[in-house]
Amino acid sequence: MVSLLILLRVIHILTGTFWAGGSFVMTGYVEPTVRAAGDDGRRFMQRLGATSGFSRAMAAAAGSNVVAGLWLLWIVSDGYRPAFFEAGRGLALGLGMLTGIAAFVVGFALQNRSIRRMTALGQALAASGKPPSPEQAAEMAKHNERVRLGGWIVSALLLLTVGLMAAARYLPS
Repeated sequence: MVSLLILLRVIHILTGTFWAGGSFVMTGYVEPTVRAAGDDGRRFMQRLGATSGFSRAMAAAAGSNVVAGLWLLWIVSDGYRPAFFEAGRGLALGLGMLTGIAAFVVGFALQNRSIRRMTALGQALAASGKPPSPEQAAEMAKHNERVRLGGWIVSALLLLTVGLMAAARYLPS
């Protein structure tokens, strides 16, 4: 059991670090810079989305993090025993679990679908060699705004999650 706890904790911490760190960097630095760069920024994001695997890596890290976290919490709470979540450590871990799951859901509901749609549209535009039609430009702008908004929501939720998880260890059981 100790080996399983160590393995789950390592997976949870490493994937959480990548997920939260990636979210903070993209939302706070890359996205505003890309927006300010205009067409060059748009081309950069199309290339990042189409060839780097970053979105897949973020999705894999987020999914692995949530699964490892839920399993860890199952073990330490003795099967999600309600009394565990009533105060201190359990309350912080429970709230952290909820904000982490919310970040995961928002990431997929708001961001993932829009990223896929923007990537497909960008590839189609690149293949055609033509500038986007007004309808295509409007669709890209709509999806870009969803990704931007989702990034801020996910980052805020992950900031809460990381803070709660970090503090939980030092709270009374």
